[in-house]
Amino acid sequence: MARNKTRSGLIAALDIGTSKVCCFIARREKGQPPKVVGIGHNMSKGLQSGSIANLDAAQEVVLAAVNAAEKMAGHTIESVIVNLSGGRPESETHTVELPLGSRPIGNLEIRKLNDQKEAMLRQAGDELIHTVPLGFRVDSATGLRDPRGMYGSVVGLDLHFVRTQTAPLRNLETLLGRCHLAIEETVVTPLASGLSALTVDQRDLGATVIDMGAGTTSVAVFHGGQVIYTATVPVGGAHVTRDIAYGLNTSLNHAERMKTLHGSALTSPSDDQEILAVPVIGDEDENNVNHVPRSMLINIIKPRLEETFELIRDQLDEHGLSQIGGRSIVLTGGASQLNAIADLASQMFERPATIATPHGVSGLADATAGPAFSAAAGLLLRSIEQQNDPLSEAMAQIRQSGGRWGRLGSWFKENF
Repeated sequence: MARNKTRSGLIAALDIGTSKVCCFIARREKGQPPKVVGIGHNMSKGLQSGSIANLDAAQEVVLAAVNAAEKMAGHTIESVIVNLSGGRPESETHTVELPLGSRPIGNLEIRKLNDQKEAMLRQAGDELIHTVPLGFRVDSATGLRDPRGMYGSVVGLDLHFVRTQTAPLRNLETLLGRCHLAIEETVVTPLASGLSALTVDQRDLGATVIDMGAGTTSVAVFHGGQVIYTATVPVGGAHVTRDIAYGLNTSLNHAERMKTLHGSALTSPSDDQEILAVPVIGDEDENNVNHVPRSMLINIIKPRLEETFELIRDQLDEHGLSQIGGRSIVLTGGASQLNAIADLASQMFERPATIATPHGVSGLADATAGPAFSAAAGLLLRSIEQQNDPLSEAMAQIRQSGGRWGRLGSWFKENF
């Protein structure tokens, strides 16, 4: 088996969630989307609400998923790009600014803004996991790709930070260290899901992706091709299952089965006439069941989903992102597969809602091509996407503008 990831041309993604752990190994050929050549996934153990609760149990399932993917791919991986579902990630927006004199903005100002950004990152600490330059600003004009040559009083750079709690991040690093895997990058789940669930146009014009997992539901708002906001609420599909188990006095396994086979986010006129058999919890007699109308099941499911969407809607409203997030809501994640859930989301957010499956990668089997695998596919896309922010582009142009003497000449030109 190949040991060198670079020589083998492989990239690996590891999605660690409350209900499942999934590993995708893909090969990337120039000009082609990543092709998945190895897949391993199984039910999670040792995780709670997206965070690691038992390292030994979590290590067991991660190793099983990775080994299955390696066996299928015929290669052994040494590093992965991994998601972070817990840790309560928080979005922050910052602006670094520089006063201008009478001359136009040049390379010197761009470099000074970059230096300010780097100083801010050093002060931010280890809990900062994403830094996204959103665009330059000159006085009241914002979202500029390249302000060089322009005049103004102040030039600035808008930055989007994503912070997370330190402990879940360290636990994730410890887990993968015990699995002998290096971390290439840690990506919050909604960002990864958005990369595979949204089209390029949706990310550019504005869209809100909601990843509905088992332990958490997370949201990412995209605009101008960049993620501008992320948030997580500690409610997911597993909470719906527990509500059913409690409300109908049945086991968690039977509650999950009923949710999957008969559940819905909205009621219909025929629900009162459809009668469901519900096994009683703790009763070994399989013939001892309760009979309830389907409407009772749906009336347990619907309030929890409404609560989830209300929490997300309130956060979007609080940060003034309801309109920036575009006219579309895109649902993905395993819990988004419930019947009529897109219709409920449309009602709650008062805009069209759709369910998205992962795209942008090839080689996925039917069993792994659904919404539950959007995060894993998005991690592959994240690992290959080129840096496409205005600061990186400007700095790259500056570096290419000449060698040592060329840079020295530019400095004299800008300062004298």
